[in-house]
Amino acid sequence: MEDNNKEVKRKQVTKRKDKKDMTRPEKIKAFLRSKLFGIILSGVQLIFTVIFLSELLYLNILPLKYFLPLTLILLLIVAYTFLTAQSRKFRTFGKILSVLFVVLYSMGIYYVGAANGMFDRISGANSKTDIINIYVLKDNSAENIQDAKDYTFGILSSVDRENTDKTIDDIEENVGQEIKVEEFESWPELIASLYDGSVGAIILNSGYISSIVETEGYETFESDTKVLMKKEIVTIIDVDTNKDVTDNTFAIYISGIDVAGNISRTSRSDVNIIAVVNPDTKQVLLLNTPRDYYVNLAIKNNPMDKLTHAGIYGVDTSMETLEMLYDTDIDYYFRINFTGFKNVIDALGGIEVNSEYSFTTTHGGYYIKKGINNLNGNQALGFVRERYAFGTGDNQRGKNQMAVITAVINKMASSAILNDFTGLMDSLSGSFQTSMTSSQISSLVRMQLNEGGSWNVVNYAVTGSGKNDYCYSLGSSNYVMVPDTNTVENAKKLIQLVYDGKTLSLEGIE
Repeated sequence: MEDNNKEVKRKQVTKRKDKKDMTRPEKIKAFLRSKLFGIILSGVQLIFTVIFLSELLYLNILPLKYFLPLTLILLLIVAYTFLTAQSRKFRTFGKILSVLFVVLYSMGIYYVGAANGMFDRISGANSKTDIINIYVLKDNSAENIQDAKDYTFGILSSVDRENTDKTIDDIEENVGQEIKVEEFESWPELIASLYDGSVGAIILNSGYISSIVETEGYETFESDTKVLMKKEIVTIIDVDTNKDVTDNTFAIYISGIDVAGNISRTSRSDVNIIAVVNPDTKQVLLLNTPRDYYVNLAIKNNPMDKLTHAGIYGVDTSMETLEMLYDTDIDYYFRINFTGFKNVIDALGGIEVNSEYSFTTTHGGYYIKKGINNLNGNQALGFVRERYAFGTGDNQRGKNQMAVITAVINKMASSAILNDFTGLMDSLSGSFQTSMTSSQISSLVRMQLNEGGSWNVVNYAVTGSGKNDYCYSLGSSNYVMVPDTNTVENAKKLIQLVYDGKTLSLEGIE
């Protein structure tokens, strides 16, 4: 027995000597093979598991019936890799498994974190931004607002007067004196006064620029002028962020704009769709209203104008204008910037869009064939902006815009979403904005995952007849679409059907 004990001690001393005599690479190799390294890897795996589950919990789209089993499975995997770290036979396999899951969790944390960030950035929008510019002619010697303090400033007498007055106060504070002001009834008169030298500068909301450059005689306005001063005015929009959208019918105003810069900027709205959603009956009405619809604007004295011009006064004005037209309430808004939208399409590697017609786009000169087209971002933008190629004008453009949105959703549901995930999340953040909260959006996704089932989606578009009539925002006559009262009444009936919990159908609706 004594000899055996001596033999064991001799082997232990030999092992200690062998370890001491090991080179550094040999020590590293021995450590990687050791039980301790397997335990450390299991600990790292546990940390990454917890972080991944925390990010997934914050995203809040998985129902508990999926999240809890997933949590249990992932923790069991950690326990399994920990136990294999104690086994000489399966130790290597356990280490490889731990490393594999750490890599997978790293990717999952990255993707879920990016999605969380995107949801936070596009949701909860409750403000509009008006950018008021002070313009002078390009060759004017003034380089800043101080140089123009003795100029006469032209302004619009009534349109957007509140923002104009705030800008005048800001100018006077900057130059330290009261400025001279001359009022004009319409922006064509205002700009003409700048061109002919009647005033030295004009104060104008940048939301008018799109209308100005599309008007004959003013196409070069932006290159003819320069901006001496810019004032941003942010206004809070009142929205109900506490409504349970999984248990109550709600309406969303979907506004498609085409501007550069901050998506909250006031601008014309070329797409005007109301989505009325009943989550209990899974009924959805998509109601399209043409941009040139001749309506009462929801501003002082309710003047008549094109619907698209309501956007100049803010997304809230567009919502209230449509509320007046259809005698309904709109709870939230969802804005799409089609200029930035092309970046989303490029990040997805292009989309497949089904066109009802063959035509060449006015913007970009892209040929679109009847049937399936593979479009990149610029081509898709030309496709959704086109209206002159169609006899039904804006009605067909609205259909094309919905076709592109549908194509993007289909592409995002595929593996293409992983092609440029970071670029996609960034472009989504710059192209979409909604007043719904991230928790309201996630609750709808969670409800659908929990309950499943298909939705009954019905599309309806009001129509009208074209003519020239006075437009308040232009101060002159322009093409408008006079509403067909029958289609407006039909739209009201369809809206009420959704709220009443009825099954939607266009049968009997002309």
